[in-house]
Amino acid sequence: MSLTLTSESNLPCQINIQKGNLTVPQFSFLALLLTLGAVAADQIVAPGLYSSSPLWAVAACMALVWRRGGVAFEGKEKAGSFGFSLVRAGLFAGAHILLVSAARSLHGILQPVAGTFSLGGWITAALKLSVLLPTLLLLPLARWRILARDYAAEGIAALVVLFTFFPGRIITSVWPWYGQILGRFVFLFSGLFVHGITYTSALTPTVHGPDLDVTILLACSGISGIELFDYLFTFVALLDWNRLRKGRTLIAYFAGMAVMFLGNALRIASFVIFGNQGFADAVARFHLSAGWVFFSIVFLVYLSLTYRKLLVSAR
Repeated sequence: MSLTLTSESNLPCQINIQKGNLTVPQFSFLALLLTLGAVAADQIVAPGLYSSSPLWAVAACMALVWRRGGVAFEGKEKAGSFGFSLVRAGLFAGAHILLVSAARSLHGILQPVAGTFSLGGWITAALKLSVLLPTLLLLPLARWRILARDYAAEGIAALVVLFTFFPGRIITSVWPWYGQILGRFVFLFSGLFVHGITYTSALTPTVHGPDLDVTILLACSGISGIELFDYLFTFVALLDWNRLRKGRTLIAYFAGMAVMFLGNALRIASFVIFGNQGFADAVARFHLSAGWVFFSIVFLVYLSLTYRKLLVSAR
């Protein structure tokens, strides 16, 4: 890699990345690396900005750009110079400094309401995500359009990671409503196989049976199954990224999450059914440890049914 500082009086000092010295994928990886470092530094200096989502989103985008490798670009785009001018680098650094300053000054006000469904909670969430915005200052809009077009799939994947990869926060927030839906489904489905069960609506709903009562806690919401699905699906996507149909893969991701939620509901219903059919002791003993095995089986079955349809070579 050759880095040359221009010193002409009519041009700003910049790092020129000449054709043949640094490819566009390499440049994209470098921009993401700078973003990752800046976001990590922001969170260290201002703990109120801490959120693992931006870090994982940038890291995922970096991994996919690296995995994709060389890309066929149009000649005029490839010949263009992708570089960071000192002015833009200064704006990038300055924007991060402003964000850190704002987070530190507002820490005492926003910290108590962080994670709540209030104006302060939404401001805190927006502030944590805003650490990604200074990256837009590194390049002119025309250059970002080129990168956005050629790396659209990687960008969408990063957004998916940013907003859905840590479902625990979302499920915890909607649990008062989701818990009731889950409880009602378990009660109605179990009622097809077990007679005499009743339902108690509460923050942690309970299905009462003749031999076993099943209380649905937040830990039973399917968080562990969704997290396992995220990790395994991401691993598969990273390995086969260059062979995947990106649109189908995105659909398969959200469909897979729905399957895991449904599978979790059926898992809890099975506790009610078997627990009230003479297997109460076995259900009480193994319902926690069997969760990971169950979710792993559901993922493998789902992957076996969809995998070939996701590949470019599939017919």
